[in-house]
Amino acid sequence: AEVLEVLKPGRGDRVLDLTVGTAGHALAIGERLGQEGLLVGMDADPQVLSVARERLSRAAPCPFELFHARFSRADDLLGELVLEGFDAVLADLGVGPQFDDPSRGFAFESRARLDMRYDPSRQGPTAWDVVNRTPERELADIFHRFGEERYSRQIAAAICRERSRKPIETPAELAALVKRVVARRSRGRTWRIHPATRVAMALRIYVNEELDELRRLLDILPSLLVPGGRAAVLTYNSLEARPVKLCWRRQEREGLLEVLTGRPLRPTPEEIERNPRARSAQLRACVRAQERQA
Repeated sequence: AEVLEVLKPGRGDRVLDLTVGTAGHALAIGERLGQEGLLVGMDADPQVLSVARERLSRAAPCPFELFHARFSRADDLLGELVLEGFDAVLADLGVGPQFDDPSRGFAFESRARLDMRYDPSRQGPTAWDVVNRTPERELADIFHRFGEERYSRQIAAAICRERSRKPIETPAELAALVKRVVARRSRGRTWRIHPATRVAMALRIYVNEELDELRRLLDILPSLLVPGGRAAVLTYNSLEARPVKLCWRRQEREGLLEVLTGRPLRPTPEEIERNPRARSAQLRACVRAQERQA
């Protein structure tokens, strides 16, 4: 509801969903566009994109186009679709469907091989490679920088001891190891989240180059919008929220856009009860500045 409120999609608009996922937001937005509008979706994950295609093919209330691509390449779509810009752009940086499929190697309880790539066909290290081959100091840096993990050095040391005996194969094995380390260091304190949450987040962000992708997107975002077009970004941790906040402040000073949300919008208690994964979500929105008069 809040996404629709800040984006204000209307009949005939052209809307870009940069992280279409399984098309939850896309279907809600499409209802506002009508047959005169256009919904464009993209996602780095080919598996969830196939789900979106199936759902939209059955129920899309407007024309749509879907693309398998990382959202930092969104500006390529303007030329491909022969558009000057979009009336609204949405980026939901959350992860959900990947955790629901244990074979993807994301979820803590998964007994599949550690992977965590959104696009399994993409070249680059998997989470297994990072955990089992990265030198200890670099591994600790990854956990600290991308997960803000306070016990990063101790966890990296424990991983290196364990992998010297045998490789750490699955998320379940890694989560159990991290839990043991944190339990020793935290001396019986209760945990608000799973002790391995920050390590898993760091691996996922590192493997998928998520922060580099986000910085590239923020740089090109004003050019994706028509004058007066609106953008919304949903973030779920401070590593994502901070770049959005700082970049939009700078772009506002430069006259490129206006920030619409003085404070980020947060989910209601009712939504958190229905969908616990939304508990850390923050929604920020902006509007591209109107063209200056000559």
